[in-house]
Amino acid sequence: MKLLFSATPAFGHILPLVPLMQAAVDDGHAVGLLSSAGFRAAVAEELPPEVEFLDAGVMPEVFSEDAAVRTGADVFHPTPTTIGEIFGGSRVDLAVEESVDQATRWAPDLVIAEPFDAVGPLVAARLGVGWHRAGIGPALPAVITDEIDRVASARYDRLSLSPVAALSYLDPCPRQLQDPEWSPVGPVRAVRPQAHRRPKDVTLDLPDFGDHDKPTVLVTLGTIFSDPDTLSAAVAAVADTGAQVIATLGSSLRHATADQADRADSAGVRYVPFVPLGQLLEKVDLVVGAGGVGSVVGTLAHGLPMVLWPQGADQPINAARAAASGTSITVDSAAGISPAVAAVLERGEYRHRAQEIAAEIATLPPAATVIAEITRP
Repeated sequence: MKLLFSATPAFGHILPLVPLMQAAVDDGHAVGLLSSAGFRAAVAEELPPEVEFLDAGVMPEVFSEDAAVRTGADVFHPTPTTIGEIFGGSRVDLAVEESVDQATRWAPDLVIAEPFDAVGPLVAARLGVGWHRAGIGPALPAVITDEIDRVASARYDRLSLSPVAALSYLDPCPRQLQDPEWSPVGPVRAVRPQAHRRPKDVTLDLPDFGDHDKPTVLVTLGTIFSDPDTLSAAVAAVADTGAQVIATLGSSLRHATADQADRADSAGVRYVPFVPLGQLLEKVDLVVGAGGVGSVVGTLAHGLPMVLWPQGADQPINAARAAASGTSITVDSAAGISPAVAAVLERGEYRHRAQEIAAEIATLPPAATVIAEITRP
């Protein structure tokens, strides 16, 4: 079969789909990814080499600005109405023509779309093929999905199409992070999540700390909120506990700043460039992050506890769910990081709970099983 994945052009929306793409490739299917050409180079190394990238649409800064102009709203602190316009309106309007053209030429048998993506379902309706929704973390609240669907419905009307319900929801979220009030509208297929890894691991220049009795903490702000001052503040707070620190610069920073380099020279701190999370989790005892869904779910799949300092987007929600699961402490400033890190490292219940959740995650069906089920004649 030919499986077309459709996703918002951002790491947090695409990387959780990679295990499904790899499983589809391994099962002998042709796999395509429909997203903005502006993201092709950035994500190329993260995808299985067999995946064909289909260029369509614009980058988030373009469709978000378009939505801001249309609504007059602050897209950096969006309401559900604004989110609906961003993803169900502006992104669709600026992508639909290219997307339909590309998909028509590629001729998929099945479409798989992530939760914020309203383009893939429209393409599936236009081509008359089935589609599945693939979650990237905790399910979106109905107030958001309903608004995206409401705004997108006008685009279906313009094309004389009717929205088609997803065949199923592929759910990679462990139940401990899922909103207990979530009511899925269709069949749900659990799928085992995993921390992202590239098809080929990154070569790391990471000298050994030397002191194997000290805990090692990973500090990562994810792929979007990689502000150097925020990262430096988090690293300093962790280093003040006496722990050794591996800090990832994220996808937007190429090199450590002068202040960061000075700290790395004077303390047990190692800065690394953007490295897939799965490769770094093997080296640490605790993760300090911003609460991006990929980081939270990937860290739990690895059985590690967290300290989370949310910076924006859906991170406060993810951090709240992680705290409720007993695996994390949420802080609201850099000043809260040191005592939280000390508490998590000293009190074994956080690690124990993370390991319990990791054991449950390991029992979920792997991506290969789910791909086999949805492609079965």
